[in-house]
Amino acid sequence: MPTDQEIKSDIQDTLTWDIRVNNQDIIVDVTDGVVTLIGTVDTYDQKLEAAQISGRIKGVVDIINDIVVKPVSARPDLEIQNDVGTAIRRDVRINAEDVIVNVNSAVVTLSGSVPTIAQKNAVESDAWLTPGVTDVIDNIVVAPPFARTDHEIKDNVLARLLGNTSIHIRHLNVDVINGVVYIRGSVSDYTQKWIASDDAWRVPGVKNVVNELAVERVA
Repeated sequence: MPTDQEIKSDIQDTLTWDIRVNNQDIIVDVTDGVVTLIGTVDTYDQKLEAAQISGRIKGVVDIINDIVVKPVSARPDLEIQNDVGTAIRRDVRINAEDVIVNVNSAVVTLSGSVPTIAQKNAVESDAWLTPGVTDVIDNIVVAPPFARTDHEIKDNVLARLLGNTSIHIRHLNVDVINGVVYIRGSVSDYTQKWIASDDAWRVPGVKNVVNELAVERVA
């Protein structure tokens, strides 16, 4: 198992190599495998990329992303709101009828409902790719177009998790309450944790996923 200093060094090197992120003002701290990212970047996209890049490093248990977005040039909230709304309406992946966009001090708040997690992710992506955005608060609710029983959803989630060779969950436990999936157990790295969430979200009828998987640091 890499030491905290080795994890920190690996993250710093990887951020330096990756052309998607300007890491000049990013500071990395690691304690017991928990990575804290602070500093500033030009775009919200870079903030998310920095966390995703860090999460792929061996030994990482969790990510605390406290990076602040400071755009090169500020834009009026109304301009940002109009551009986010336009991007969502034009996006073929999204049914935007029930999506609401508000912007305050360059922070985008998304609300309303969509039928799938794929559409929720697409809306959020359109928001954080808009110039001038400093943060995105995604309050969109996933409202599946048809109802399924909790038992059916649980069986499908278990089948996906157990059939995915990219993850190995020890002491796996899945509960489903009113369409909300709870995943418990442990995995050996942070990447497996978010893959498990992605698998669960892809099951029809899921309204939300609560991922309580622990990342165990194995010597």
